[in-house]
Amino acid sequence: MTIRTETEETVGWIIIDRPDQRNALTTAMWEDIPRAVATLDADDSVRAIILRGGGDEVFAAGADIRELHRMGNDPGALADFEEKFEAAQASLENCGKPVIAAIQGPCMGGGLALALACDMRMASTEATFSIPAARLGLGYAAPAVARLMRVVGAPNSFEILMTARRYESTGALRMGLINDRLPEWDVFRHAEQVAKHMGQNAPLTLKAAKATITAMNRQDGSLQAAEDLIMRCGASEDFAEGRKAFTENRPPKFVGR
Repeated sequence: MTIRTETEETVGWIIIDRPDQRNALTTAMWEDIPRAVATLDADDSVRAIILRGGGDEVFAAGADIRELHRMGNDPGALADFEEKFEAAQASLENCGKPVIAAIQGPCMGGGLALALACDMRMASTEATFSIPAARLGLGYAAPAVARLMRVVGAPNSFEILMTARRYESTGALRMGLINDRLPEWDVFRHAEQVAKHMGQNAPLTLKAAKATITAMNRQDGSLQAAEDLIMRCGASEDFAEGRKAFTENRPPKFVGR
């Protein structure tokens, strides 16, 4: 198994676990990501999810180029790959729970596409970022480009895609590609701390906030579903508990209802 999940208290982990191949993603791995997301999304004990690479050296080197080479120029095979590639990203973007990418080492191509589909990105000082499609003659998928643009804007997207250069974590932080830059061995611990902190908050509120931000970013008319979630918060047991805990000056005990 090269995509695996773990849970610890309120945190779920999705691990791209192919370190001997720099966590390069095969078609089977793209297919496994939505299943992993669905498993953790359905687990009521999990309040936030962290995506990371297996081992300590690489987040993900992108799609397995040898597999793409075997596909050749077959339009059917490439279309099937693009469908699975997008489904993996969409599963992270559409997950009802917050998803954090914890990035150690190179984060390239399809690996960066996965990180961009997460809600937050935290990187080590040793992390590097690139989309090398222009060096491969590969057209980068429009939904992935749209996610890149929503995070770093059009000018930075032009630069990243057209130069195909590699960016250090300082440059990634400056352009807004990552939220935080941590010492090399602190990135996983910090991501876990943030995820646990999120887990103390009301699950329905987190879900409504994510749905609203995602819908506003897309500008695709999907805001009604977010509005429904916002209204659900107002009628929830957690809202009543939050008010009561505030008046009693104690931490709330949220249950997600």
